[in-house]
Amino acid sequence: MWLLLTLAIAGWAWVERHDWRSRIDVDLFALLPHSERDARAEAALAALAKHGERRLVVLVGHRDPARADQAATRLAQALAALPLHTEPPGAGLAALRDGYLPYRAGLLSTADRAWLAQADSAAVLARAQAEAYAPLSHSGLAWRDDPLGLFGRWLSSLAATTPVRPHGAQLGVDDGALHYALLNYTLDDSAFSLSAQRRVADGLAAAVTRLRAADPALHILRAGVVLHAAAAAQQAQREISTIGLGSTLGALAMVLLVFGGVRPLGLMLLTLGVATLYATALTWAIYPRVHALTLVFGASLVGVAVDYGLHALAASIDDTTPVAERYRRLAMGMFLAMITTVAAYFGLMLTPFPGLAQMAVFAGGGIVAAWLTVIFWFPLLAPRTLRATPGARWIARLRWPHWRNDRRHWLLAALLALATLAGLAQLRVNDDVRALVTPDPQLGREHQTAARLLGLPSPAQMFVVSGDTPGETLERTAALAARLDQRVRAGDLAGYDALTQWLPSPAQQRADQALQARRLAEAAPALREAFGIDPRPPLAPPLSIGQWLKQPAGQALAHLWLGRGADGRYATTVLLKGLGGGAPLQRVAALAGPGVDWVDKPAQVSDLMARYRVLLTWVLAASYAACALALVWRYRRDTWRMLLPPALATLLTLGLLGWLGTPLQLLGLLALLLVLGVGVDYGIFHAEHPGDRRMQVATTLSAISTILSFGLLAFSATPALHAFGLATLSGVLLAWLIAPLFRPESSAP
Repeated sequence: MWLLLTLAIAGWAWVERHDWRSRIDVDLFALLPHSERDARAEAALAALAKHGERRLVVLVGHRDPARADQAATRLAQALAALPLHTEPPGAGLAALRDGYLPYRAGLLSTADRAWLAQADSAAVLARAQAEAYAPLSHSGLAWRDDPLGLFGRWLSSLAATTPVRPHGAQLGVDDGALHYALLNYTLDDSAFSLSAQRRVADGLAAAVTRLRAADPALHILRAGVVLHAAAAAQQAQREISTIGLGSTLGALAMVLLVFGGVRPLGLMLLTLGVATLYATALTWAIYPRVHALTLVFGASLVGVAVDYGLHALAASIDDTTPVAERYRRLAMGMFLAMITTVAAYFGLMLTPFPGLAQMAVFAGGGIVAAWLTVIFWFPLLAPRTLRATPGARWIARLRWPHWRNDRRHWLLAALLALATLAGLAQLRVNDDVRALVTPDPQLGREHQTAARLLGLPSPAQMFVVSGDTPGETLERTAALAARLDQRVRAGDLAGYDALTQWLPSPAQQRADQALQARRLAEAAPALREAFGIDPRPPLAPPLSIGQWLKQPAGQALAHLWLGRGADGRYATTVLLKGLGGGAPLQRVAALAGPGVDWVDKPAQVSDLMARYRVLLTWVLAASYAACALALVWRYRRDTWRMLLPPALATLLTLGLLGWLGTPLQLLGLLALLLVLGVGVDYGIFHAEHPGDRRMQVATTLSAISTILSFGLLAFSATPALHAFGLATLSGVLLAWLIAPLFRPESSAP
């Protein structure tokens, strides 16, 4: 039955293999937990992610603007074959003006609103004369349709929200002596599609290399989620290959060294293959998308999945007992070891991190499949007996000291306790979510420079403004914008993106329309006498949010409007530019109030991680209690011998982290759950097979394979996996060294 099920799953996996590849996720935000408290904040972040993930910006800079434009044109031609699309800048500006044109009577810049409220008829006439003889109309309208240039100034106020300006046939931005030509693209596919990532990232890199080779004086900046996602995917693929290959080769080398022959090697490969098959199939069957880091973590499964096969093979060294009797003798110990290890892995599911839950399913499913493979197939396929190799005999001859209740042992314990306490006193915690990821340094520098030049807002901190109606929401946004202007003048931030910069509230539009009509009516006699015209602003209902969203400006900025939430209230976001930390951040955050919520996503997630770190401390204690209940029915008063090694290893690991100056993170604490699961195994096998040196061989090989796997994770370039691997490496190594000290007296060699 196990064979038929395995063949069926293998066939299904083969059929679905292409679909699985398309469902690999490299979005780092997918690893983070969702907010537990603010649905509007989550909606805002989701809207920003959807808007930003498909954008790609390339800036081509040179001291000579003409050469920058020429290089940008060549680059655009080279990128034409990629799954990207763009829009000519001229068409966008014309469409923007035409969309606002019918509502221009209610659209006034802040400066014009103040001027109209104070200017007398003579000043109005002077403004009209100046506009009549101006060489250029900013609005594109005939003078008689906008004699005071109010609509043109409104459009100019929109242009002030960005430093980008038209330059010939392209858009550009200046930075000191350099002029940058802007290429703005949108991906045809998701930024987290592996095929799209590879085509866009590789195609852009090749085109940029050729361009720089032709003109080394060019400065090229790239910014886009797709580039970071592609870099993360490539790093994950490298680590999957390195960690998986290193773990596999290490485990197989041990099999050859200790057991000899091709048959034990084939059995280990079979166990690993079946474990990987079931782990992969189970994970893809449960989750619509599987994160790449889950697969990197799963590569370390090798170190644990081989444990049961190692114990079964070690039991057959120079053993002539019947196979059935041998496996009956092994069954209980392997079952308890499997249960405790799987339980420790599934402790990862207690966290709010979706990626960790996937890792738990992947590892737990693979371990159960490896155990079942050993139980069902090894009695039929494994050799009836194995001759002890020199490697096996050498490990069997190793002698571990046994704990003695004497002065020497207590003195050594006291010294270790003092060193551990000193390390614990130096141990720091770090719950900052930004410590979990390390972006590509070059891409990070280019992205920061491009964001500064283009005035791009940060998606990390923002305001979410809400109201009972769209009008009330926009009025509150305008009030917040006025307070933000004060912070900009004070230097606390560089700017902001608010909906009211592009769409005044209906009440504001009606007031501006009335103000413009009144002042033009007052100046009408003078204008008729001087120019022979009787200007009347076109009367129209205020531009509503629904109408605005259908226009080019609304389509480009739709991510700012969140619409109506589940609570019946409307909401919009205000994004901030150039906001630093410390006191400026606190002063800006203090602008929150009724209907204006401050959202600091990194701080929220870091706070969430801190709370779960405290919670997991209690979960770890509860896990020890659960293991004690699971073991006490069999081992009675000797249960402490299984639990003390991982407990001491945990304390020593925390002390070691303190001495090394490595802060404790949530993932490091999660690793201690696995130390419990693996460390208990060593005590179980020492208790199950007293005096059997073959189990000493098995536990040693098991520890080495686990240490090898998680040791490689400790060298991962992903900080989350590095912290996890480092804590697990130390904890497992120490548990393996400590477990023989407290074995039952009868098992002492």
